[in-house]
Amino acid sequence: MEYLASAAAMQEIDRKTIEDIGIPGMVLMEMAAHKTAEIIMGCTDKNARCLVVAEGGNNGGDGVAVARILHEKGYVVDVYFIGKISRCSDSFLCQLDIIKKLGIPVYDQMPEYAYDVIIDAIFGVGLSRCILGVHKDVIERLNRMQGFKVAVDVPSGINATTGEVLGIAFRADITVTFGLMKTGLVFYPGCDYGGKVYVEDIGFPRKVIEEVKPDLFTFQKTDISRFLPIRKQDANKGTYGRAAIIAGSADVSGALTLAAKAAYKMGCGLVKVYTHENNRSIIGVTVPEAVVMTYSDSESAMVCVEDAMRYGDSLLIGPGIGTDGISLLMLIKVIEEYKKILIIDADGINILSEHMELLNKKQASVILTPHMKEMERMNHVPIKEMKKNLPFYCDELAGKYDVTCVLKDARTCVSTGNGHIYVNRTGNDGMATGGSGDVLAGMITGLCAMGHTEESDMAELGVYLHGLAGDYAKEKKGSYGMTAGDIAESIPYVLGGEIDG
Repeated sequence: MEYLASAAAMQEIDRKTIEDIGIPGMVLMEMAAHKTAEIIMGCTDKNARCLVVAEGGNNGGDGVAVARILHEKGYVVDVYFIGKISRCSDSFLCQLDIIKKLGIPVYDQMPEYAYDVIIDAIFGVGLSRCILGVHKDVIERLNRMQGFKVAVDVPSGINATTGEVLGIAFRADITVTFGLMKTGLVFYPGCDYGGKVYVEDIGFPRKVIEEVKPDLFTFQKTDISRFLPIRKQDANKGTYGRAAIIAGSADVSGALTLAAKAAYKMGCGLVKVYTHENNRSIIGVTVPEAVVMTYSDSESAMVCVEDAMRYGDSLLIGPGIGTDGISLLMLIKVIEEYKKILIIDADGINILSEHMELLNKKQASVILTPHMKEMERMNHVPIKEMKKNLPFYCDELAGKYDVTCVLKDARTCVSTGNGHIYVNRTGNDGMATGGSGDVLAGMITGLCAMGHTEESDMAELGVYLHGLAGDYAKEKKGSYGMTAGDIAESIPYVLGGEIDG
């Protein structure tokens, strides 16, 4: 597990490190500067001419210290001190005094030279206002300039918490950030502005990080083995759970086959599908391992639901079921009577969005898996507004209805409403294809059926593995040609350790 820090969390870690632990701020600044300079030197050669653009805060102090270190290593370095902030930090002034004594040029206007490396040290993580005036003009000019662009900690103009562009932002080729990954470098559009991000340890004590304990976290590949059930030599098909999947309709079969296949490929022992009778032969061909029970009217649909609730250690309802009266009746029954782990996806969410009060009657532990449009239908908040703070809206809905919410987007979030939110960093643009969500729903359902740990852990792991499978599919098929089926087929390779994450 890796913490992701908001601006507020990072500032608190910094404060506690300096004030409570007693590590001087100048020590942290020197460490940050040395790490940044090392990375720049690894990407360039000593013939490169460098420009550091700084303001008078501690981020500017980092940048000025970088200028000194590069200068000492033989680089030609200029510093442009914008100097439009009324109060400079003591650390910045100290660093500025040092480079002046060393004869490093400091300009109060933008130099007219051509530069090979441009280093942005204007604003740090604390920026929350829109950039205007001279700072806007400077960043616009920097973005037009040729050269290798480096951002110190966070590209100036990016909200370090949300990733929002505050009017204008520096476009970096690389960003060297300190201590923890900033959430603003994970969420879009900040992710696009940061380029390749290096997260560097500059000496924040582990004790302090654990005391602050940032609200957001993500997974690393080592987390897979922590949550997956161990396979046993003397196991049988019943050992790894039974998943019930209510999906598909008279006209839709693809969602059902993708979900069922994904559940099996996650390692679930048994999968039983409940669908319209038109899909019986299709399931037999596409997922021959699955047990099938079909319905043709409301009466036979209720018989299927009763069987599904008895059968499943986890139960998925929604992919491709449509939004007619029969589907509503099935959803009502599983919400009010099923008592294990219930995953509601796709059409199930579309139906639920008009009957959110049903969740007050739930008997099961419920996982909702909305994409952004489905989320908008549930919470009536415009997508544009939610995009500004995905973790907040995910956590808010989860807490309001006491569910696990999997809010699907380029950076999918998972929350149980307790303020600690998983943010996924695997996956790619090739996964923006029909059926990708059905695969995810099936993966989560299969994991939950195996019952190794909490359903929220299984939702988080399912999202992480889904992205890894998408990355594997892109590697093999390319982002234009990959399909949801390719994601499902990639699951075994991810579980077998054939792709890094």
